[in-house]
Amino acid sequence: MASDPLTRATASLYGLALGDALGSQFFVPANREALTTRTLPPGPWQWTDDTEMACSVYRLLADRGLVDQDALAASFAAHHDFDRGYGPATGRMLRLVREGGDWRALASGLFDGNGSWGN
Repeated sequence: MASDPLTRATASLYGLALGDALGSQFFVPANREALTTRTLPPGPWQWTDDTEMACSVYRLLADRGLVDQDALAASFAAHHDFDRGYGPATGRMLRLVREGGDWRALASGLFDGNGSWGN
């Protein structure tokens, strides 16, 4: 394995994107047989919000060498794609951030300030 952190991060992102896209296909009712028979579902496969958000983390690490929370929230909001499977609360929050809302206040107001326990 390469020792360069960015090369390792790139490989990790590719693995995440592929696993995410494959796994998301098993939430499609028409692909249930593929899961049962352990065969690949037909393409094309779409990645989910998990990969979309990981791309923002990757880009910040590649460009800056660190993750700045404000820049990360702005990137999440800028790259939010409704069709990637974000939960409704997260989708609304990212829209509000895009419109100028404070991500800290918006995030702490969700789920009684406890987080979503899974997102």
